[in-house]
Amino acid sequence: MELPVSDFNLRDLIRELYGRAFSTEGTQQELHDRLMTARHEKAEAQAQGFLRPGRPPITKFGACVQPDDFAEIECMTDDEYAVYSEKVQWRLRRLHKTYTRNGLEYYHPGVLHRIDRSKTYALHMSEFWVRQEPYIHKIFAVFVSRTNGEEQRLCYARSFAKNRSKDMDMEQLKVPLITNDEIGRVITNILLEIEHNGLENYVAIIAEKSKLNTKALMEIKMVTGDTLPPIILDSCHLHKTFESMFCSKSARCLSQLEHEIFVENGYVEQLNGICQNYTQNVEADGLLVEYKTSLPSVLLAMWKIAEHRNKPISLARLNNDRLNAYSVQVQNDLPPITFEECSAGGGLLQLILFDALWCLCDGHEMEEESPKPTLDTAIPYEWLPLLN
Repeated sequence: MELPVSDFNLRDLIRELYGRAFSTEGTQQELHDRLMTARHEKAEAQAQGFLRPGRPPITKFGACVQPDDFAEIECMTDDEYAVYSEKVQWRLRRLHKTYTRNGLEYYHPGVLHRIDRSKTYALHMSEFWVRQEPYIHKIFAVFVSRTNGEEQRLCYARSFAKNRSKDMDMEQLKVPLITNDEIGRVITNILLEIEHNGLENYVAIIAEKSKLNTKALMEIKMVTGDTLPPIILDSCHLHKTFESMFCSKSARCLSQLEHEIFVENGYVEQLNGICQNYTQNVEADGLLVEYKTSLPSVLLAMWKIAEHRNKPISLARLNNDRLNAYSVQVQNDLPPITFEECSAGGGLLQLILFDALWCLCDGHEMEEESPKPTLDTAIPYEWLPLLN
């Protein structure tokens, strides 16, 4: 079911008209009328057989999305769509009901295993906006990527929808929709999944500075001890925080840390020399110290892996910059749907379609590659009677 055009915001109108190759100039009412006309003309052309009929909807556990709502999919040939559809099906198999049965979540543990053991990786986590009106829609996601910023792959995602009241202020809009317990459960499941094959290649967890994320990760660290990779605050978020505090001294120190080339036999002196922060803003200095605290552990973990052994290291890519670009593109590309469809899981299905489009330019999926054995996987003796 399409969202009525009357509920479209300006971003929705521009996206829809741009996808249909219509002009995006004019007032919001003119854009509204133009889109209504375009919808009517397309329906008439399909009814008379002049246009290809719409592709069948994609459904999972009662949630439903229309592939042709995405302009990139609508323009695909049948052969291109067949290839794309296979990528979508791989993701749909990893979609299931949440443990509370109140929505859908995407969890792909295969992405965690199919990594190059000679290289280092980081886990990126964030909750980002999709829309603020006519209802609130946010997505919590966890990505796996190389520490040089390449090969970003979606590991976990969940869509959240909430009705918005007219008197809701900006602080209320910014409140995370995912809870502390849910974050803890997700990260714990990821750690349990990769613990058997070894955690040494995962050198950091990168998250925004928020009470929710920090509390959940600290609780996991207390329970697991040294199992949890070092937690690094997202430097992109810190830069925005320092900017809002008008603290240029802390921002300068942070930039120096990001662009410094660390060497193994002198990284301690380098860290101490850079972090001489002379700001009088105690809160900003505390955030910088918190960011700096995890860096020695990350550097030592990276130097243990073949990719970085006996080589200088830059931490410029250890942030959520690519995740932020992904989230902005999600906000621009996801077509509007009704609140009922979104709360049933339609928002997550839309993300699956988008993620397959995002990875299409790579030419291959990580899960298509043959997994490399990392440990001896001999069958336990007590399992042999079951196989016989």
